[in-house]
Amino acid sequence: MSRWRRTADVAPTLIEKHYLGPIKRGDGWANEHGVICIAKPTSRRLPLTWLELTRWCITSDEKNAGSRMWSAFARDLRERFPAVTTIVSYSDPSVGHTGALYRACNWWWAPTWHRLRPPPSGNGNWASGQQSVKDRWVFALKRDAARPALLVARDSAVLKAKPWAEYREPGGADFASFRATQAPELRRAA
Repeated sequence: MSRWRRTADVAPTLIEKHYLGPIKRGDGWANEHGVICIAKPTSRRLPLTWLELTRWCITSDEKNAGSRMWSAFARDLRERFPAVTTIVSYSDPSVGHTGALYRACNWWWAPTWHRLRPPPSGNGNWASGQQSVKDRWVFALKRDAARPALLVARDSAVLKAKPWAEYREPGGADFASFRATQAPELRRAA
């Protein structure tokens, strides 16, 4: 039996259990541990051979439910979308997301320029004011020669001052060194 679902079919779970609620675009997937939704990346810079993880909602209390869920999902994803090379996702430290689950599932940290050098606008937008900086994570499904060029920060001054931030394969940037440079309350959360 296929675990793939329409996003409308997994919406009730997301309404009840996920802080962002449901999403209308992309595809849903569900198993006994929860729900995952994926879609085309919102960034115009990312290729069509990539997908974005838009929701990951773990509903199980079972030990290691998240990593078991991700393992099953990645297997199904490779079968359904054989051309996809990379999954990209974003975690929001402002709501307590430290990236621990991504690291446990072998995702790589790939910092955005917002993380490395706050923009002069202060991450504002027209609708809701100040936005929190997100951490970007990638999961490599297969080799992709374009991935390093797309994810490396193109700011030599930042990379000179923060060498831990340079994206490399395999393994991405050095997230542990990044956390060590942060405020004590962020280090405790990791």
